[in-house]
Amino acid sequence: MCGIAGVVYRSGARAEPDVVLTMAQTLAHRGPDGEGVHVFDGGGLGHRRLAILDLTADGAQPMSAAEGKVWVVFNGEIYNFQELRAELEQLGHRFHSRSDTEVILEAWLEWGERSIAKLDGMFAIALWDTRTRQLVLARDRTGKKPLYVYEDAEKLVFGSEIKAILAHPDVNTREWPEAAGQFLSHGYVPTPHTFYAQIRKVKPSHFEVLDFGKRETREQQYWEFPLGRERRVETEDDWREVEHEVRRLFFAAVKRRMVADVPVGAFLSGGIDSSLVVAAMASQSSRPIKTFSIGFEGAPEFDETKYARMVADRYATEHTEFKVKAEAFDLAEKLAWHFDEPFGDSSCIPTYIVSKLTREAGCSVALTGDGGDEAFAGYPRFTAAAAAERVPQFVRSLVHRVTSTATERPGDSRVWWRTHRFVNRASLDLPDRLRSWMTLYAPAELQQRADVAFAPSPIALGERYRQLFDEAARLGADTLNQILFINARTYLLDDLNVKVDRAAMAASLECRSPFLDTALLEYAFSLPAHVKIRGSDRKYILKRAFADLLVAEATYRPKMGFGVPMSSWLSNRASPNVTPGRSMEAWAALQLERWGADDTKKDLKAP
Repeated sequence: MCGIAGVVYRSGARAEPDVVLTMAQTLAHRGPDGEGVHVFDGGGLGHRRLAILDLTADGAQPMSAAEGKVWVVFNGEIYNFQELRAELEQLGHRFHSRSDTEVILEAWLEWGERSIAKLDGMFAIALWDTRTRQLVLARDRTGKKPLYVYEDAEKLVFGSEIKAILAHPDVNTREWPEAAGQFLSHGYVPTPHTFYAQIRKVKPSHFEVLDFGKRETREQQYWEFPLGRERRVETEDDWREVEHEVRRLFFAAVKRRMVADVPVGAFLSGGIDSSLVVAAMASQSSRPIKTFSIGFEGAPEFDETKYARMVADRYATEHTEFKVKAEAFDLAEKLAWHFDEPFGDSSCIPTYIVSKLTREAGCSVALTGDGGDEAFAGYPRFTAAAAAERVPQFVRSLVHRVTSTATERPGDSRVWWRTHRFVNRASLDLPDRLRSWMTLYAPAELQQRADVAFAPSPIALGERYRQLFDEAARLGADTLNQILFINARTYLLDDLNVKVDRAAMAASLECRSPFLDTALLEYAFSLPAHVKIRGSDRKYILKRAFADLLVAEATYRPKMGFGVPMSSWLSNRASPNVTPGRSMEAWAALQLERWGADDTKKDLKAP
């Protein structure tokens, strides 16, 4: 895991080494083990290194091949690099290191743009080819690793985080007018946009090519979720085959993510996903696995540590747990610097704390259960959305008319508020319904907020959801896979992946997610709805395929998620108007107010 940055000038001017170095140094937390810069006629590349594979100088970046004709800086891990290396050696390529970075270079020399689709992992890549005078920027399939781009008529500037781009002395920091409204609606600014009008995110599953022979950057998609290819799972033989394949793919995904030249640990919540990761790690390791979990002092409804201990005992791990106190809210200021923009998921605070705990225990890598809910339908909203589709529209509209007049009162519980929102919005079409259930502030509420200079229309807010739904429906995906696809390209991409990447990298920790393995994801999307949800039983195939590895008391309990006691934290911070159901909205609004009240968004000095 590392941080990358760089610039390419359309005029062909050579970058100033100090400028590129300053950009890279803003990412020191992502790569505390070394730094490097390479400048050339046309620009420059910068790198900060977190050494995971090949800890010697042979693995340092920027790295070159073909006698300096091709250069690369790379953030992430290529999990199939050993297989690619063997294939390239058969084709006559010779390697000088044990790193996956060198495999990227040799693959480019052999296959060019086709090489990107061959890379299986989490990555953000910037490659400069002096032979063709092209800059290639590539991002992994699900958007695990971030990559931001600023572009104007004179130059293209890129970085793993926005702060690296802002360190360049000549970028336009004008804000995108719709950003505040989009953020207060979603809790993030949807890809490819950011809070800055001229800074964008490279899309997942895409690469971009800046060719000096052309004035515009070319964008190309190299992968997509397999939609509309659901297999038949009816007989007992069908079920046994699915169970076998899910187990095989999952164990292989975990094994690939345990490859490192540094200690590897695991986050353990006691839920199904993290429990399976720990079980698979323990079965493939000759040493006890180090596991880490956190709970919340004085908030048992948010505390899963007793379930984590059950799993830790079952697999004899070296387990560490930490109780988070309300004072952890003070970390919000520190994390605001790391996230570069307002971010609406308050669980970034405990994610940072458990990452820091893991790093301090000597682990540079941690495996997580992220992606299990997204691949195998673990969220209650998935069940609700699919169920609502089976209710005739006229019935849903009638219920909406009856319930829409009910108003929220300060004493109402979180359960009441969520139930009311679910029922009141069930009459909407599927994409708008999904978005509305994930919305912080409804469009009408945005129009009433004085601090939102430009409130997007409901159509603009839901545009991305409708585009994704249309694509999935056109390809013939069943209703549940439509829902999972929309979620993967919205919440997973712009909330979950961002949260884990920024919070973990703030502690210089690399997080790896076996459930987001390409082969496992593709297989999960080939399974019909009844394999993943059986009645109200979510992630059914995981419970069935791994029944021998799961701790029953930890598995068959209400889903908690990785929430935080935000209502009580905010109530103790002079926010008396926070109701149980609206604490996330208050958290988001507080961030936006701070963003607009000072100039810390442009202050590159780390806290």
